[in-house]
Amino acid sequence: MTKTSSIGIIDTAAHTRAVLDLTMRLAEVIFAAGAGAEDATAAMEAITRAYGLKGTEANITHTIINLTHEDPATHESISRSRNVKYRSLNYAKLTATSELIAELLENPMDVADARKALGTIVSAKPQVPVLFRRIGWSLVGAGAAVLIGGGPVVIMAAFIAAFIIDLITTMLDNRRVPVFYQTVVGGAIGPILAALVQLIDPSANPSLVVVAAIIMLLAGVTTFGAVHDTLSGFYLTGTARALEALVVTGGLVTGVAGASLMLSRLGFGLRVDSDVALTLANLPLLLVASVVVVIGFGLAVQVPWRAFWVVCLLGAAAEFLYLAGANAGFGLVWSSGAAAVGVGLLAAVAARLVRTPPLVIMVSALVPLVPGLSLFRGLLQVSEGEIDGLLSLLTAGAVAAALAAGAILAQSLVQFVWGPARRLQRRSIGPLMALPVALGRRAGNRI
Repeated sequence: MTKTSSIGIIDTAAHTRAVLDLTMRLAEVIFAAGAGAEDATAAMEAITRAYGLKGTEANITHTIINLTHEDPATHESISRSRNVKYRSLNYAKLTATSELIAELLENPMDVADARKALGTIVSAKPQVPVLFRRIGWSLVGAGAAVLIGGGPVVIMAAFIAAFIIDLITTMLDNRRVPVFYQTVVGGAIGPILAALVQLIDPSANPSLVVVAAIIMLLAGVTTFGAVHDTLSGFYLTGTARALEALVVTGGLVTGVAGASLMLSRLGFGLRVDSDVALTLANLPLLLVASVVVVIGFGLAVQVPWRAFWVVCLLGAAAEFLYLAGANAGFGLVWSSGAAAVGVGLLAAVAARLVRTPPLVIMVSALVPLVPGLSLFRGLLQVSEGEIDGLLSLLTAGAVAAALAAGAILAQSLVQFVWGPARRLQRRSIGPLMALPVALGRRAGNRI
């Protein structure tokens, strides 16, 4: 009798360790691919409950994922910890892993089979090859050039600049060069291409090449994740992500300012016309440009093919709402926030249609509204000793925060009204945006 009992304890401990290991691997994949701390911790707690483990505590502190289970019978604790040092947006992998998590929550499969399924996702070939992802970033730069009023020469230069920036920064990243120096180099490329534009077409505004390059570089910055983590109660993680975004932005500013100073010594002055007007007169062109930006970003971060048409439509909707708000006199920050709320509400429905996490749709659709123009104008003004430059820099930061906060607010409202937020609020603060959240009154059993 004693022997049988001890074997049961050993089997239970082995099962617990296997479940914790699987759970940690799943959380690591979605967190590294772009999910927020709220989603990763909710996933860990939901998966362990699905496999029969009660009393599990999950937490994330910036890059450290912790998971602890206490046996209610013996009060023994088993802990797991992982350090996710490198994160990059990979929405195809995020979506596939989210679908696997949904399957495990509905019908938990054998742990070994689940690990094989996850291994297949992690080792799968990229949705598009590197060249097409690089062309995607180039489309982001070219589309951004159109949005800020660039002509054919500026658009072509922005396309080339974005291609070169991604090529060089990827090479530096493969050699483990700190991200600050990567963005310093990337930021310096824009002004150099702008100087070439000034030589080729003196009538063009070469500074728009720099702005387009800034928008391309800022598109992958973790501002959205920083705001989401902070509003969800993960203050340390949110602060660390915000600091990470500031480091990236600081590197970008350093690169642009250094290259601009060097070029000014050679007689190439960079300026942004202060009368870049936001108007509905060129609405069709601006909507097409925003779609180009979204398509490029979707290729770069591997948005699932089935969701491409949705993110394109919502990208155009975001641009329209933003322009409508700006022309109605609401200002850049409030117009950006209103556009983000609108996109967030639409994304809740669209996510169900294309079976894709809302996070993927919202972030991709809001890329055309990245405040590159305000950032560059502030940078030039500060470099010339103008105090108004600080206001422009603060405006750029406020726009970025408004985009994230507006989208998160919309998801909070949707999940509160349609479920399962009433149940979630007992153990969570923010909305879940990278996980399979079922909407409806019967949605309480999912996450």
